[in-house]
Amino acid sequence: MTTTITPPPSFRPPPYPLPGTGPDITLPAEFCAFHAIHRRGYLAYADAHTPTRGDDLVRSAFGHLAVHWSTLLSSANPTATAWDHVAAHIARRTPRLPLRTASPLHYQLTVLHHLANLSVTTAADTTGCDHATARCLLRAPGNNPLSVGRR
Repeated sequence: MTTTITPPPSFRPPPYPLPGTGPDITLPAEFCAFHAIHRRGYLAYADAHTPTRGDDLVRSAFGHLAVHWSTLLSSANPTATAWDHVAAHIARRTPRLPLRTASPLHYQLTVLHHLANLSVTTAADTTGCDHATARCLLRAPGNNPLSVGRR
């Protein structure tokens, strides 16, 4: 003999979604502006590493940034600090591309500029580094990071 236990009506999920049952979250205007400015660059970087999961990676990275937004704003360079979190988030979930680069920043700028086709200025703005540093890293004589291979 089998006994079926039916939960009381209050524990059963409703047959339709209830309006207003989700968390009511209001993000700071500064975060929304930051998202609007940097989403494209972050997505370009993620898409260079994975053909299918870029949007999911960027969405989850922004979720992390939103949770830590006040701490991020107190850093000396919030854009660079946010980029470090995003780049590390993507690096933990995707393989490194076969590029010959001198540093992590050089790798990131190379991906953004050479593979994602962002301008040097946009790549620098995305990573939070100054434009002169980005130009120096990307245009060093005899430096061809793409000679090792492209994905």
